[in-house]
Amino acid sequence: MDHFENQRRQKYLTETYYIGYREYRDESIPLVLESDHFEDDKYNCGEAERWSGIKDCYWNLLFLEYTAGFSITELISLFQKTINAFDKKAEALAIFENGKKPSVIPTENETLNIISLAYLLDQKDLLHVIHQLVNGEDQAHMNEDEIINKLFGLNDPKHPFVSEGTLYDLSYSPLCDVIDQVKKKNDPKHALELLDDYLASWYKNHKNQSWYNSHLDLESSVAYSGYWAFEAAALVYLLNLDDSCLHKFLFYPKDIVQWIRQKHPILNRISS
Repeated sequence: MDHFENQRRQKYLTETYYIGYREYRDESIPLVLESDHFEDDKYNCGEAERWSGIKDCYWNLLFLEYTAGFSITELISLFQKTINAFDKKAEALAIFENGKKPSVIPTENETLNIISLAYLLDQKDLLHVIHQLVNGEDQAHMNEDEIINKLFGLNDPKHPFVSEGTLYDLSYSPLCDVIDQVKKKNDPKHALELLDDYLASWYKNHKNQSWYNSHLDLESSVAYSGYWAFEAAALVYLLNLDDSCLHKFLFYPKDIVQWIRQKHPILNRISS
């Protein structure tokens, strides 16, 4: 128990809950893969529902393992399996609809987390796949807003910027300002001040998410897997900012920033 409490990255997670959650998700994956329940009918693509369920399992396990304090390296396969499940869902829908692969990452919160983790887990090679999963095979930029454009653009400067001033959730507007403060104004100090303000309001700004306050009911649910602002961490890494002032925030995943900086020391120059 003491070892688990010392290892975990968020104080809400208990060892009993972790073990039960892990067993529940591990058992769910083969059941969903083998179930006869997911059958196509006239109106619904059962195979897409199957892969959506598998995606949820891997995605939640990734958050859980990070929250429990396991090594960052162990998260990579879970991330890859999540992206593969998204792609399998898109393939199933394309076959069902006799068309191109549609968008299957529709929410801004999920999109930001996925793009951010592609950077933080050193999986940039998957960004072209993620771009298609966000926008659909032939629906370029349909689901991109300004912050999503900017995040893709930090990997590819030629990425088309088509949604300036458009945000699906205004709580993410400070992230656009953070990028501009560094890229356009060369003011990393103010960028960090903006990130500090962003993280101070981060949790309450996500009150409409399904996971909000899930840590309050660990005994009767399997909803809590950790609260993490991976998008803030990705910007710290990509913009080469000194994040020491952000370590005070429970939701700031400082360990993953340290991991990726150790993996790529060339980017480990502190901006001031």
